[in-house]
Amino acid sequence: MRTARSVLLATFLVAASLPAQEIDARLVQRLDARTRGAVAAIIDSARVQRLPTEPLIEKALEGASKKAPSQLIVSAVRNFAVQLAEARRALGDQSTPAEILGGAQAIRAGISATQLGQLRKTRPNIQIAAALTVVSDLVAREVPIDTAMVIVSGLVRAAATDEQLLAVRADIETDILAGKPAAVAASTRGHALERTLAELPPNGAGSPGTLPSPSGTNRSGEPSGIPGQPSQAKGTRLGPAAAPSKPPVSPRRP
Repeated sequence: MRTARSVLLATFLVAASLPAQEIDARLVQRLDARTRGAVAAIIDSARVQRLPTEPLIEKALEGASKKAPSQLIVSAVRNFAVQLAEARRALGDQSTPAEILGGAQAIRAGISATQLGQLRKTRPNIQIAAALTVVSDLVAREVPIDTAMVIVSGLVRAAATDEQLLAVRADIETDILAGKPAAVAASTRGHALERTLAELPPNGAGSPGTLPSPSGTNRSGEPSGIPGQPSQAKGTRLGPAAAPSKPPVSPRRP
């Protein structure tokens, strides 16, 4: 208890030395002076480490909205900052704020920093914020962590787009709500999409971005990258110039 009080006092003293304009106005309006000072110190430390600070502000405001005690708000913000820092170390210095936030959410879901690093190494030069969100959501749906990691890593390796990752997550959630075991739903949908991405469609029919259904039908995975925009190849009609010409008919002789 004495140690916790000492830490809280230290963060308050550090915050007191910050210029007033550096403290977010929302914190000034919603938090008492003591809580605001401690939270501001954590946020300032996160800024020095080049961590995203907006999620920390939102965490503090969430606590204020729930009328949580001051010590609980400060503890939640501090723990979140630690998770952000751990995610950044695991994902690398070049990680975007969205990736760092996704990594922190994954750590909160129970995914280890080592597993985050392995996901990053799957394809080091692409953004994986959506993949991190999907793996966290699958774990929240009671998909085992190892299964969720295998599925999402395989899809990232197969170059699934963000739209396809989010679509397959929705399909997995639908299957789970329909009564299918979480691990089975994730494996069935994930491996089916991975196979689709790995194979070219026969005779050029369809597109590599279609999302397979267990019943054997396909629906558009929006390969163009624009949600709701149909593929140009779908439903195309041949105009008069493109239509095959009929052979000439010889005139009938008398």
